[in-house]
Amino acid sequence: MRSRLLSIASALTLAVSGSVLALIPASPASAHCDGHGQHPDLYSGGGISWGDGTFIRAYPHQDCQPKGQGYPNQNIDVHCATLTGDLWFFVRNTSTGINGWARRDALRFSQSVTIADCATGFDIRTVK
Repeated sequence: MRSRLLSIASALTLAVSGSVLALIPASPASAHCDGHGQHPDLYSGGGISWGDGTFIRAYPHQDCQPKGQGYPNQNIDVHCATLTGDLWFFVRNTSTGINGWARRDALRFSQSVTIADCATGFDIRTVK
């Protein structure tokens, strides 16, 4: 009788645990790292190049999955920018075809630039 009660208690514990786990939402990192594959090409001013091994991420957050990297000997197409705590640029590595987000401090600037915000089109100025 006691072993049967223990079996039932164990089964109920597993069932309740599974239900509780199903109610826990996805982590914030996974929630903000989805989508966002294309953005308008609002910049053609030049003056921006890859740093050495600049990560190109799926979304403008450090904890989002890297899609690839950019290197100084590769070409870059900068589209627009956004602020998510840090300044991020939507870029395309024209040598590899990979596009995504690169953080401002990972890129090199040969001049000050004014670039449009990806969502609003308002200008963001960044100083070299």
